[in-house]
Amino acid sequence: MELKGVFMLLALAATLGFFSYSVWLRVKLMMAAKPDHSRTDQIGKRIWDMTVVAFAQSKMFKEPLAGLMHALIFWGFLVLLFRSVTLVGQAFSETWTIFWFSHTLENIYTMAKDVTEAVVLSMIIVAYVRRFVIKPWRITLSWDANLVLGLIGTLMITDFLLDGAKFAPYLAPSADLLTPLGQHLTNEMAWAPVGGAVAKLFAGMGLSVGALAVIEETMYWIHVGALFFFLNYLPYSKHMHVLTAIQNVFLKNLEPGHPVRPIKDIENQETFGASKLQEFTWKDILDIYSCTECGRCMTNCPTTLSDKTLRPKELNEAHKHHAPKVNKVVIGKMKEEELGETLIDVSKWKAIWDCTTCMSCEENCPINIEYVGRITEMRRYLMLMESNIPKELNLTMKNLENKSNPWGLPMGDRGKWAVEMGVPTFAENPDAEYLFYLGCAGAYDDRSIKVAKAVIQLLQEAGVSFAILGEEEGCCGDQARRLGNEYLFQMQAQGNIEVFKAYNIKKIITTCPHGYQSFKNEYPQFGGNYEVFHHTELLAKLVQEGKLKPTKSVQSKISFHDSCYLGRYNNIYDQPRQLLDAIPGVNRVEMERSRETGFCCGGGGGRIWMEEHDGKRINQMRVDQAMEGNPDTLVSACPFCLMMFKDGINEKGYEDKIKARDIAEILADSIEFKPTKAAE
Repeated sequence: MELKGVFMLLALAATLGFFSYSVWLRVKLMMAAKPDHSRTDQIGKRIWDMTVVAFAQSKMFKEPLAGLMHALIFWGFLVLLFRSVTLVGQAFSETWTIFWFSHTLENIYTMAKDVTEAVVLSMIIVAYVRRFVIKPWRITLSWDANLVLGLIGTLMITDFLLDGAKFAPYLAPSADLLTPLGQHLTNEMAWAPVGGAVAKLFAGMGLSVGALAVIEETMYWIHVGALFFFLNYLPYSKHMHVLTAIQNVFLKNLEPGHPVRPIKDIENQETFGASKLQEFTWKDILDIYSCTECGRCMTNCPTTLSDKTLRPKELNEAHKHHAPKVNKVVIGKMKEEELGETLIDVSKWKAIWDCTTCMSCEENCPINIEYVGRITEMRRYLMLMESNIPKELNLTMKNLENKSNPWGLPMGDRGKWAVEMGVPTFAENPDAEYLFYLGCAGAYDDRSIKVAKAVIQLLQEAGVSFAILGEEEGCCGDQARRLGNEYLFQMQAQGNIEVFKAYNIKKIITTCPHGYQSFKNEYPQFGGNYEVFHHTELLAKLVQEGKLKPTKSVQSKISFHDSCYLGRYNNIYDQPRQLLDAIPGVNRVEMERSRETGFCCGGGGGRIWMEEHDGKRINQMRVDQAMEGNPDTLVSACPFCLMMFKDGINEKGYEDKIKARDIAEILADSIEFKPTKAAE
């Protein structure tokens, strides 16, 4: 073996050895973390998602220019992997190529490689301009990113110079083109437009063969050195996503509705939630490693844009920077008490309670990092282990536990108004097809009661068989679960499931997206499986079937707000719009932030029961966004949103300009009810 091959073997051994050690440290932390639910089911869908999201970079193109730049660098990186393997192999055989089996394929790849390197190099320049001239607000300048861009640029430039120095001697008239190597290089040069151009430049400079040989060898080892350094730097860089992003996308959560992970066998658990990094799941740790720190998670985040403490990117950065210390604990080089700070400390108490669980961060993350589950786990620890919660929640939790509603109103009054309207209970009509679940808001809140009354009118008009539970109905548990009180949630869920089972309830209608999410996607964790309908889904179906006929004109310019739990959680975007578009006279205008990019009302994740002490009020921001289209009505399909908008409109002084209503109320205004079904 020649000396060059010996050096390459030593370099490979050192590179792969240190890289393996770095990866082992990170895998050890993942192995010390908690197990997760299945991440290898639905293989076909996972492969498809990986192809579309990871390889085709689909989510990157939500921002076209930045997306194209990143995609071209990423695709170029994939193309150049073959070149890297070839260069390593050429340390042992000068003419070796990964495409040794096909000269045609080798020629095609050579041209693709050259063009790709030129494109990638131009995108590196764009990236630098973007960072230092354009300066997007979500991007944090760092030497880390600049170093990585520089390394990638170095790989491109050295490869061009290497090829140029290799080809240049064969451009002279006296070059010996009859040798096998000469013929090989001349053929390669014909397919390498940039390398060939550099070769002509070198030839024109009149450099000697010896000088060209020195340039070639120098560029070769700089290139290989940069490549090996890059590989070993990645595990310590924010660009570790180069190693983990594809796997992270493949292992995404495919459960419908992204339900919160349950605490199994909760009665026998000694600790709850996460106060240590290793108390997250292994997938949470992979998420932490995979974060690119691009800041896309913040582009539609209500807490970020309203100047709260929580900024998802910074939360993930804090966890990532905490990981090396925790690694030392895991491998026995440090004791837990020597860490100096806990997971809660690095995450920031305020940030943990700021979250509205709107899922916008996860919707916008280009590699499907999951944030909400981690925040919920930390809330569980603070709620169940330390009782270290915002003071406003003490009364809310007490009311939920004692009266099964957040206001602490009498359980015997739950739905009393509906019974007085003549709506049957399941005790009176056990054969009813649907349970109309009023929910806490629909049972007690005056504004939400008006919505529930409109839904009842519409269901009666359409001849739907339904009943309520009355005082047997309990809170769905959503608020308790999102606030970290998993113990209370499971009590509420199991209580409701027992009642549903007693009446053989199979179908549920709810006006609240939070109840919808609980019954449809989270109760199955405890054996409660139902066919669940949000009222907008069922009403849209009844209109389509002709059982409800909106004939009266409702002259109104309407802006529709997508509830996070209806939209991002359950992908219900079209039915509410279909309902509004079916109503004569309605002029629907879309807000700039709508559908998947809809902006939270600020009330999710239990935030409706907490005060906003910092920054701008999220509900007021959303009302201002709605006002940009000059509507006279802000329509939602969620009682929490309705409450938040009512307050926001009053606080902004817009009472004379706009009102907040539910879709069911608008639809009811357009129906010519039969005399026997007239509204009370």
